[in-house]
Amino acid sequence: MAADKRAIALRLNIPFRPAPCSYRGGVTLPAGDARHRRAYFEALHREVEAAAPDFDDCIVSAVWVGEGIAGHMCDEGLAELLRALPRMFAMADDVEITVTAHPGMVSVETLNACKRGRVTRLAIEYDTASSSEWTALGRFLDPSAMDTTSMVLGRSARETLALDFSIAIGAPGQTYASLRRSIEKAIGFGASHVTLQMIGQDRLDGAASARASRNETHVQLLGYATAFLTARGFDQYLPRLFARKGASCCYAMMESGGSDILGFGLGAKTRFLGALAENTSDLGVYQAYSAVPERCIAWVMQPSTAS
Repeated sequence: MAADKRAIALRLNIPFRPAPCSYRGGVTLPAGDARHRRAYFEALHREVEAAAPDFDDCIVSAVWVGEGIAGHMCDEGLAELLRALPRMFAMADDVEITVTAHPGMVSVETLNACKRGRVTRLAIEYDTASSSEWTALGRFLDPSAMDTTSMVLGRSARETLALDFSIAIGAPGQTYASLRRSIEKAIGFGASHVTLQMIGQDRLDGAASARASRNETHVQLLGYATAFLTARGFDQYLPRLFARKGASCCYAMMESGGSDILGFGLGAKTRFLGALAENTSDLGVYQAYSAVPERCIAWVMQPSTAS
């Protein structure tokens, strides 16, 4: 019975990005061609399928598909993988499934993949409505691409998909006015959840004195964003995570609360029964041995030494 099973979350790493991102961590790869991405999804599917029998006493409450950009990179492969999950894992009736997306990279095919895969949330890496800030961050396309994505989403998709917008804090040249406009645009696009993405002082170039000054600015901008979102009806339920009533992210709460999380894919991290593990970041090794998950593990820290 489901009540007897251990609640876990899954993290499926899709490492592809249309352009490098200097301020988000994790293992990422250039988008490459469709065959390249398809081969990765097939390897990911093999890993998940091979590992699943070891967790038949668990039930999946939340799934995060990301690390890079998942939407539009291989919509057919994404749909196939998500549709296969209930055959491999016990899934909660109200399982939350989040897929990361990039403005301008959500197509009808992406929405169809989300529908077939029972996706409940889109995490959109929006960050800013300012073209100059977008350029300074080295982002792909332009913030106006979100207008196209909004039209693709339409009313019907918004009724079935909760939208989580990331908003950058500390982008070069950011002001209170530009931050406010970015948040207002995200809310206007239908955000029920906002994630404030800190641009760390160690992630962007600059002298130490400049970084120290920027850090102070971060604190001020973060306070401004927090007050503004609160005034607009968003509740801060975890640091830098804001949601309207009923729109909190289950995966984020499980991750923050220390729940077991099984990570699959390149560089994926797992936390289970106190043990920590991380997959290889070598694409060749991962694709060659994904059907034998233990050969993809780069390191393991057992509960006795984990802290």
